[in-house]
Amino acid sequence: MLFYVQMKWNYQGRITQDELWALEEKEAMHGIQGIKSGFVQLFKVVSQHRIIAIVQAESLEDLDRNSMGWLPMREYLEFEVVWALRDYEGFAADVKARFPEPGAGLLQLPFAPSSDTRSVAEIWFDSMRASAFDRATGLLDEDVWWENIPSTTGVSDLAPWLGTYHGKQAVLESFKVWAAKSEMLSFTPFSLIVDGDQAMGMVHEHARCLANGNTYDLYVATQLTIRGGKIVKWRVYWDPSPLIAAYKNLQ
Repeated sequence: MLFYVQMKWNYQGRITQDELWALEEKEAMHGIQGIKSGFVQLFKVVSQHRIIAIVQAESLEDLDRNSMGWLPMREYLEFEVVWALRDYEGFAADVKARFPEPGAGLLQLPFAPSSDTRSVAEIWFDSMRASAFDRATGLLDEDVWWENIPSTTGVSDLAPWLGTYHGKQAVLESFKVWAAKSEMLSFTPFSLIVDGDQAMGMVHEHARCLANGNTYDLYVATQLTIRGGKIVKWRVYWDPSPLIAAYKNLQ
């Protein structure tokens, strides 16, 4: 679902200008992560205390969670306008067809993605969203490859679960290492693309560092290779900067 969102900074008489910039610096980090992930496009209105966002959200609830609970500036943002959008080509097709009844005259795609791939991917992401961990890991092939971002000096010291793991048991053990360091507060998928045996999903993760209680937000691209109803390869791409800042108490 695509949304136009218009926000105004409502801080006058509540915080100082310096406090505003400190908060906006955190907000900017959050926003740039969203831009890089494809979740949002952001624009600053020149010479005004306004931000314009074009947001790709999976649901009304996900947009509400982001605006009400996840934005660092949420207490000082006034949401002036929130409009749901549709693509113009689809609207033009409806005009040409004179707005057909539901189910009538639907355009046929040149190809249909694999239903097995999509159904397994949807169950995976839904299970992770609902914290149904056993159901999710039940989809992993015994010989699965999991490729996290590479182990890196200065990052792996904080996140020792990084790297590549082969075999379901090795993957599960790496999860235990992660769980000793972090707590997942929410796992929100917001897009899914399927082509053959490949599924690519975008996820917003809101988590907490257990050592100091700091929270952080990650936007994670998740690529799944699915064969025979099982995930045989799982690869993720994400920027570790928010995790580093939370773990090192730099927020």
